[in-house]
Amino acid sequence: MTKSFLSGLLASLFLFSIVNTSFAQEAGEIHGLVLSKSQPLAYANILLYTSSDSLKPLHAIITDTTGRFSFKNLPLGNYFLHILLIGHQTEKRPISIDKLHKKIDLGNIHLTIIASELESIKIVGQKKLIEKTAEGFVVNASANLTQQGGTLTDLLRSTPTIVVDGEGAITLRGKTPLILINGRNSSFSNTDHIAANSIESIEIINNPSAKYDASAEAGIINIKLKKNKQNGFNSSVIIGSGYGARGRFNSSVLLNNKEGKFNVGLSYDNRFAGRERNMTGDRINYFIPESYSLKQTRADSRLESLQNMRLNIDFTPNEKNTIGFEALGNSSGEDNHELLTSTISTQLHAFNSKATRLSLENTKEKGAEFALNLERKYNDKRKSLTSSISSSFGNNKQHTDIISQALNQQNDFLGNEFLQQTKDNELTNVTNIKTDFTQPISEKSSFQTGYKSTIRHLDADFKSLDKINNSYVENPFTSNRFVFNEQIHAGYFQYSAFTGTKDNPLLKYDVGLRGEQVWNDGHVVTNDVSFKNNYFKLFPSASIAYFKEQDEFWKVNYSRRITRPGLGQLNPFIDITDSLNQHGGNANLKPELIQSFELGYNKDWSKVTIYSVLFYRHSTDAIRYFTMLKSNGVALSLPINFGNVSSYGLENIFTLKATRVYDFNVSLSTFQQHFNGAIEQENITKNVFCWYGKWINNINVWNNGKLQVSEIYNSPLATPQGSRVAIYYTDLGFQQKIGKGKGRVGLILSDLFNTQRNGYIQNTMDFSFTRKSKIDTRAILLTFAYSFGTTFKEKFMENKFQNE
Repeated sequence: MTKSFLSGLLASLFLFSIVNTSFAQEAGEIHGLVLSKSQPLAYANILLYTSSDSLKPLHAIITDTTGRFSFKNLPLGNYFLHILLIGHQTEKRPISIDKLHKKIDLGNIHLTIIASELESIKIVGQKKLIEKTAEGFVVNASANLTQQGGTLTDLLRSTPTIVVDGEGAITLRGKTPLILINGRNSSFSNTDHIAANSIESIEIINNPSAKYDASAEAGIINIKLKKNKQNGFNSSVIIGSGYGARGRFNSSVLLNNKEGKFNVGLSYDNRFAGRERNMTGDRINYFIPESYSLKQTRADSRLESLQNMRLNIDFTPNEKNTIGFEALGNSSGEDNHELLTSTISTQLHAFNSKATRLSLENTKEKGAEFALNLERKYNDKRKSLTSSISSSFGNNKQHTDIISQALNQQNDFLGNEFLQQTKDNELTNVTNIKTDFTQPISEKSSFQTGYKSTIRHLDADFKSLDKINNSYVENPFTSNRFVFNEQIHAGYFQYSAFTGTKDNPLLKYDVGLRGEQVWNDGHVVTNDVSFKNNYFKLFPSASIAYFKEQDEFWKVNYSRRITRPGLGQLNPFIDITDSLNQHGGNANLKPELIQSFELGYNKDWSKVTIYSVLFYRHSTDAIRYFTMLKSNGVALSLPINFGNVSSYGLENIFTLKATRVYDFNVSLSTFQQHFNGAIEQENITKNVFCWYGKWINNINVWNNGKLQVSEIYNSPLATPQGSRVAIYYTDLGFQQKIGKGKGRVGLILSDLFNTQRNGYIQNTMDFSFTRKSKIDTRAILLTFAYSFGTTFKEKFMENKFQNE
């Protein structure tokens, strides 16, 4: 039996080898060179059909940067070749491969330019700054010329509807949004640790539906990192160098190869910058005569470093399944030298005391993230199944040497200097498990459901040491270790439908419900204090859109959201780094619940787009920071559930393509905030009007030379005890294509008039406090970018003026 089996197997292998050899001998090839005006035409589409009336090509490729293309291993037979490129007349040729003509060289193929079509491409075929979606809008990051070479924080400063203050705090409509990286929660959500050059787009969803995390009161900002999807090997490099108060340098490298079933990409970026900051603070303590006035000055000088590495691998075994793997690594550091001087005077303007505090701080942070994504498609394209699991890890270490010195009125030393050290070690982990399924019900309706689990862990160990008798001894009263664990398990369903036709709908609507179970517990190891906060809540959502025309619609939506206290807000440890202005967390914080409504209108014309949203939001158990003045003159800031906050306003985005040379985008948001709450037996009722706007101008100054000027203004932002100061500045960016479009040279001038400042003003019954700071935001940066490969020359460096 075995012998006959082996004989049959050998015979089969022999027969297969003969057939395979015969087939290889009969294989044919087709080669050619595509030209336009006698110049090689890169990226033209080459489609090969087996019959003249076939709707699906047998093979589809594009020409390389030299205009050449090649088909190999083709069976003998008759074919039809189509060569297409926007702005050119399609070329069609019949081709026959037989035993005598196996290698077909088509030679030079000249495509004819269609002048009228090419002219229209120059007008409407440009990369748009903003592209609207069913749930919000997407901002193409590469369309922003003024922030390349910076970080994600810098990029968000000039992104429509987003406000970034001088300290890097990000808000949407006055509240902190949920930031996702490639659609997932991540330990990499520190926007200062993501290079602007690595970002593909920024998606903004102001009022998310039930399929999104409920913890997004102000909405969601989803950061999509660059990822190539084109065939062949491609690479790009960007190098930038500049100067503010100190020197700056950044670079990015992207490699990618997509062949057959695999797509492999590898990227690396870095950023090194020296920064300077100066701060002044003035506080009046109304009821403390001996410590009536506090004046502070602070000068910071720091060196920042940032390095990121990213690997992505996609495997597509067939047309219906895709498996993706991502790995990210991050390393950052900061050396900061800070000198703080504090002077206290009496109510009669007499000198009380003076002290300096010199801090030599070194911070190092490392992180890693791994993600596995699965995507399943079906014959019905409306049906889909996606699953993912990701886990990110962070390790933040900080060491600070502190020298404190008391001074008299003549700035002479009083006594010996006091030496301290602080050591902070934070370990974080965020794990996500997520799956989403869409099932069509009819031609005009579908059902979505999904599950998501988010597991977070924090172990923050802070040690404060005082130098006593030539050795550093830990101070138990100023040291703290905080361990926090949280699990969020969520499930949702959503029904979506439309009336009319798919291409011309009349109404689109969806209704959803999300349920989230939360388990969390914290433990302050130092004081052996524990707390828990477990709860289950439901979050409904609904929306309906009416389409007057295909490019004009009205939309109404509603959602219930939640703001959970952050890890830093829950940690009850009191930071006394600045002994006169202390801050800490509150383990008794409850989540903030929000009801959100929107009415939106959109209209597109050939050269003008208008997008307006009227919104209302009401929050209960609102979480805000409050500052309380102690009898010893120390101000303590803590987050507290103080009451209710209502916000209503109007958000507008206006885009105009004025001429072929000039276009602009204006975004303007206005809103009223009403605070109603109480703290320390003090009732707080306050109404404040806020507004902010951005004006982004794009000018085609000459052939392949583009200029962008951004004007940003953020009015004072209300707080329960005061407001943040207004922020306004101008950024300028210029970009010139070189080397037949393969290269770019850019010049960036940030904060052109050096007006960007940050600060806040507080006014209470007990004190008034004004703090203002100035960072070296005015800087000049020169960048150079170049690409290598077949199809990727515009992808890495594209801007809004470029054709797709």
